[in-house]
Amino acid sequence: MNFSRFFSALACVCLVGFALVSCENTTGGGGTTVTIPDPVSGLQATSAGDSTVRIRWIAVTGATITGYRVTVVSSTGTVVATGTPTNSIVDIGGLLPGRVYTFRVQTRTRDTVSPERNITWAPAQRVRMSGTGGAVRLYESNSSFGSGLSFQGGVATNRQVIDARLWDLGLDTRPNTAGQVSFDIGSPNATSYDAFRNSGGRKTVVSSNVYNTIDSLNQVFDTQLNVGTTEQLINFTTANRGFVMAVRTQDGNFAKVFVKAVNGVILQGNSPNRFVEVEISYQTVANVPYAVNFNKAAESAVYSDMESAGLRFVGKKVSSQKD
Repeated sequence: MNFSRFFSALACVCLVGFALVSCENTTGGGGTTVTIPDPVSGLQATSAGDSTVRIRWIAVTGATITGYRVTVVSSTGTVVATGTPTNSIVDIGGLLPGRVYTFRVQTRTRDTVSPERNITWAPAQRVRMSGTGGAVRLYESNSSFGSGLSFQGGVATNRQVIDARLWDLGLDTRPNTAGQVSFDIGSPNATSYDAFRNSGGRKTVVSSNVYNTIDSLNQVFDTQLNVGTTEQLINFTTANRGFVMAVRTQDGNFAKVFVKAVNGVILQGNSPNRFVEVEISYQTVANVPYAVNFNKAAESAVYSDMESAGLRFVGKKVSSQKD
């Protein structure tokens, strides 16, 4: 396994590993007590690619702190890499796609290490281009281009309503039931398109975890993630910054979808071909989550954040078909 992007100190760790183990968690000579440093806090992770996970934590300060120890453990309990970074944000490369790893972080001094803090995560593929080589886009309801998107297998394809059964994601810019302007993106079955009624279409679950005021997928760090079971849309009519939503496809593939904003506008271009551009972090192996043991307290905080960003969940189904 190639961990070339892991820490520059990795090579020397292998040479001094036994020395480190022998001196840590002991008391010093002459009756001097070795002070165990504080553990890190705020440990989070994000999938930076199909072989890379980026982790970060709140730096521990103090005159005796020399850095950190990070240990990477496979799902079978095997230690696959160890490094000693001095920074509190680290890329760990050379990982296998579709595999879950545990990342253990400890604060270091010259003599010892702190108790460990753990996070479990998996790398995920980035889908930035469609199967035809262009940006990944969904078009407004009146466009001759597709308002749907499929991304099974990590290949993004724009889809029209005639192919509604293949959609993993849908964009609906029709007015809501009260006749008001409404821009919504999310579960295809929650849109107002009649084509879904008898299509036998795919079901995409959209989580209540929405990350707002986002300019890049690299900004989205988590501790855990739970997508839930609900098919729903996210309304972005008044939003002026990008956001990220977590989804799970019909086949059980987890993904994070980054909905971009350009110059304060999410629905870009000119009518009738306005569009939303997205980038996707996609787990190519079904039922491999980004993390486990979801924190319910974090979910409740997301709702208030969504409202302040101009986002909300909607159920937009209406009876009319206008395209």
